[in-house]
Amino acid sequence: MKKAILLCLAALILVACGNRNVSVTISGDLQNGGNQMVRLALVTADGMDILDSVNMRNGKFAFKISSEDERIKERESAPMMFQLFLTEDNSLATMAKKGDRLQITADAQDLTRTYRISGGEEAVLIHQLDSALTAFVIPAEQLYEIYQNNVSDDSARAGIEAQYVEMLKNHRQYLLDFINQHPNNMASYIAFYQSYNRRNFFDLQQDLDILRQINDNMSKVYPESEYVKAMENVEEMMSQQMLRKQ
Repeated sequence: MKKAILLCLAALILVACGNRNVSVTISGDLQNGGNQMVRLALVTADGMDILDSVNMRNGKFAFKISSEDERIKERESAPMMFQLFLTEDNSLATMAKKGDRLQITADAQDLTRTYRISGGEEAVLIHQLDSALTAFVIPAEQLYEIYQNNVSDDSARAGIEAQYVEMLKNHRQYLLDFINQHPNNMASYIAFYQSYNRRNFFDLQQDLDILRQINDNMSKVYPESEYVKAMENVEEMMSQQMLRKQ
């Protein structure tokens, strides 16, 4: 009996030691994933850095991101952004901070539109933003199809354009409310830069005050974050451009 207890304690110690240097774990179960390769990249202020890749087993995968990795060690004092890839055209972006244990479910055929996530505050908020964008995109694409079918009807076209402008207005207001409701969360940057069809919902020049507000909040919480510093540089650059135009 004592031997069994000792073995259990030893096993627990090994697990604890094995997890001590793990900064973030990201695991998933992807329907239709099969045994495809999935890659994980760290998104930095300069681009993307592939951290690891694994072959799924019946759609299941797991990444353990080590604190001993220099790329992670120098960044884990603030939330970090990651990109999960099946292909270049089928990926999803998320965010995690040290200690997060993200769990993802999705259909491997369309990660961004089907995924669900838990295990991290930033990750859950980014999922909310992705879901809201999907709720905007689907009717927007339907409107575009109707527009194409009525391209010669001026009255119908004007009505469709008015509907689309109203949809843009409503979604922009949703993003603004999100930013105001989460002033100390890095997901606010994701909200500010959200776009559809290569068009941002916020304009850097016209909405610079919003970016400045986010930067002011984030610099107090995560002053060493490379993302915050990069956004402060964008703010400064845009401010200088606007001054030169005056």
